Amino acid sequence: MKKRIRFIANPRSGANRKRNLPQLIADNLDHDLYDHEISYTERAGHAIELAKESVEQGVELIVACGGDGSVNEISSQLVGTNAVLGVLPAGSGNGFAGHLGLGRDVAKAIRHLNDGVPITIDTCTLNGQHFVNLAGIGFDGAVAKHLHDSPVRGFWAYFKYTLEETLRYQSQRLEIQIDGKKMERRCFLVEVANAPIYGYGFSIVPHANFTDGKLEVLLIHEAPKWRYVLESWRFLTRSFHKSPLTECYTCNEVVIAPAKPIGAHLDGEGFLLEGEARFGIRPASLKVLVPRVYAEILR
Repeated sequence: MKKRIRFIANPRSGANRKRNLPQLIADNLDHDLYDHEISYTERAGHAIELAKESVEQGVELIVACGGDGSVNEISSQLVGTNAVLGVLPAGSGNGFAGHLGLGRDVAKAIRHLNDGVPITIDTCTLNGQHFVNLAGIGFDGAVAKHLHDSPVRGFWAYFKYTLEETLRYQSQRLEIQIDGKKMERRCFLVEVANAPIYGYGFSIVPHANFTDGKLEVLLIHEAPKWRYVLESWRFLTRSFHKSPLTECYTCNEVVIAPAKPIGAHLDGEGFLLEGEARFGIRPASLKVLVPRVYAEILR
């Protein structure tokens, strides 16, 4: 019996503007294995509604076709269910898809759906809001908020806002509790990770493992701006956690109280955080289809 698969696509995200998704699916999906349908989002939050509807209808495989924001919204409705999340890297940064070994080739990612293997991963929360990859407070949150408010997306917009914020961003005083242990730091940013990779392949918390039932927390301390520039090569060598500017923890719960409102992000979607941020982990709560070779590496 064929399985039901629904593709939920954001027509405004990255690669969907340039590629013919129905034709790619027609050419690369195993139609002896799947009965497929495509649903396009029409407004903010529509992907959440479509994913919830898909689960209620018993769709076995629900595929997020977009960037990390689309993955975030769709996966939020699959937590704790039997539905399996698939991912097509059709956004701009595609950080989560990159960690799954899907690269940036949509056609190849569709072919991986034909022989992929489901694994079960952890998911996380920030003040009750779901995330599956990374959440940050501080510098990267400020960059993400600029991108969220900007009509321009893509790598060069990301580069532009990163450069602007590097020049003007000031580290903030934060009260931090990690599994009940209290500390106070002046931080450039704090990253709470389930998985390791930002968009565009930049690895911020390379030791993060989304099957270990734990959160990884990386603090980047206040320093002269030139120090951050000199350490930026570590994003490409998976060694940023080894920088002398960082402090790392493995834990179950994190509470961060900034002295004033601060930029933050959930899976790359920026917003202004007012008040404290409480992070938690939901172990083994989401099924994700991954390429067979990736599943073998995990074993």
